[in-house]
Amino acid sequence: MNDAPHTFDTLTLAAELVNLEPLQEHLAACARVYGLAERRIGLLTMAFEEIFVNICHYAYPAGSGPVTLICRVADGQFVVEVIDEGIAFDAASLAEPDLTAALEERKIGGLGWFLVRQIADRLECFRQEGRNVVRLSLRS
Repeated sequence: MNDAPHTFDTLTLAAELVNLEPLQEHLAACARVYGLAERRIGLLTMAFEEIFVNICHYAYPAGSGPVTLICRVADGQFVVEVIDEGIAFDAASLAEPDLTAALEERKIGGLGWFLVRQIADRLECFRQEGRNVVRLSLRS
């Protein structure tokens, strides 16, 4: 991948857990071409897992649907978009977890999106043309 904004790589598979590994491998391969360090690639694939598993569990309540992974370079950053056609998702409605509470007092869940926010240098979640888009941008 070069730094041209039109350079991208796309893979679309069904939102089924069996497709997690092939999508993660594709994402890691694209990130390596861009030059992300292996540690950042590991964190990125972990963040992707959180996003993808949530899509598998919540986006398509009546069954499976497509998930598209787009990797590109824009403005000197590696940009990943995860797109689904499922029910609307509002990431802004997710509360930040209380990391100060004792473990036994904490709510179950909520740490995944916290992790995603920490890994990405920039995170955008929005709805466009009937699709949910999660966009992560990472500097090398």
